[in-house]
Amino acid sequence: MRFTFARHRAPLLLAFAAALSAGSCLAGRPLTVDDANVNDVGAGHVEAWYERAAGANNWTVAPAYGLTEGVEIAAALARDSSNHVTSSALQAKFRITESRKDGCNFGATLGLAHADASGNTPYLNGIFTCNMEGGAAHLNLGANRPSGNATLRTWGMAYEREHGAFTAHVEYFGEQHSAPTAQIGLRTEVVKNIQLDGTFGRSAGESIYSLGMKFMF
Repeated sequence: MRFTFARHRAPLLLAFAAALSAGSCLAGRPLTVDDANVNDVGAGHVEAWYERAAGANNWTVAPAYGLTEGVEIAAALARDSSNHVTSSALQAKFRITESRKDGCNFGATLGLAHADASGNTPYLNGIFTCNMEGGAAHLNLGANRPSGNATLRTWGMAYEREHGAFTAHVEYFGEQHSAPTAQIGLRTEVVKNIQLDGTFGRSAGESIYSLGMKFMF
């Protein structure tokens, strides 16, 4: 099956959002569902990963930076090397309420994605995160409007938990009129400020997996 940005727009947009997100205690790559926090002022990270989806090889690089208190700016560049399609995204992320180590908070993202084959797609995502003793839960509700098409709703939910040096997660996300994706993942910090991670998921009867890394500064 041929990979196209339009066909996999929801996972890509949610993946961009996750890549562009920060993650103070939990969340961030390799999660696709976003968390309701931002990088501290002057702090940032760069994520890079390979994904195999629908028979295509996809490569993504995504930097993010804490611009001011409660506001983060970020970008992502993705290349489908199998079908020679390039996608990109720019976004601003806002922490609406203060994050808590034992409590819930809200955030939101506003961005614009672009693909060679389908033009510009503005998107908006509302984020709700609850940090608990046993882990963290995240809920995303959003929408995107592809060029020349109707607005489509997006959604996602995730739970993650630390197990010693590793953090595992399970998540479920999708877009209106498209098959949802169920995914699991694992990450660990191999040396200070450098993380390795991976995911495995299923969508519409097909397997999706990724391997990546994250550098924090």
